[in-house]
Amino acid sequence: MIDWNKIPNANANQNALANSSTHAIAVVDMEGRIIMANESATKTFGYESLVGMHARDIAPPPFSVLFTPEFMATGSGSKVRQFLRKDGRFVWMAAQGTLLKDEQGAPWGVFIYLHDITVERELKVEVEHLSNRLREVVSSIQQALNKKRELPPDITPTERDIAAMVKHGITSRDIATARGIGVKSVENMRVSLRKKLAVDRRANLRAALQEYGDL
Repeated sequence: MIDWNKIPNANANQNALANSSTHAIAVVDMEGRIIMANESATKTFGYESLVGMHARDIAPPPFSVLFTPEFMATGSGSKVRQFLRKDGRFVWMAAQGTLLKDEQGAPWGVFIYLHDITVERELKVEVEHLSNRLREVVSSIQQALNKKRELPPDITPTERDIAAMVKHGITSRDIATARGIGVKSVENMRVSLRKKLAVDRRANLRAALQEYGDL
C-alpha cells in the first residue's frame, strides 16, 4: 500500500488520490512495474488501467532513462521524450520524477508526473519551419533586389573597372599588370571602394560586389 503522505507535494497527492489532476501520474517500482496510475494517465495512454503493466509498455526503450542519475539528480528530475499509446500513436511527454524511499532510506519506486506537450511541440516545429521558410523568402527577395543595385554615383570610372575585375576574382597583382599601374595603387582603390560601398575591412570585397549588377 502506498503511503501518500511520504510522497512530496501534498496538493499533487490530493489531486492524484481524487483522480482530478490534469497531469498523468504514475508510480512505478524500481523494476519498472506500474503500481499506480491516475485516471488522467489511463486516458492519456488509452488504457482502462495501467496498473500491473511495465514502464516499457508506455515508455519504449530506453525506458530505463527514467531511472538514470541524470533524471534522478538530487532526488528528482525531468525529461522530455516520446511515450506510446495503446493505439500505437506516439505522444511527447514532459516527465518529472521523484525518487521514493522507505523509512530506512532505500529507494522503492518513482513517482512520475507526465504532461502531454505533443501539441506544443508540434506547434513549435511548425513555427520553426515557417520561420525558416520566411527567412528563405526574405533572402530570395533580398538577393533579387541586390542584383538590381547599382554602384554609388561617387564611384569613379577607374574604380568601377577595378571593381569589375575584383568581382571576377582577379588578384590585385594581376589587376596592376593589366592596368599598367602599381599594386599599391590597386590596393588604394580597393580601400576606396570599401569606404564608398560601406564594406567592413574584415568582410570579403569580392563577395560584397556580387550584390551589384553588371559593373
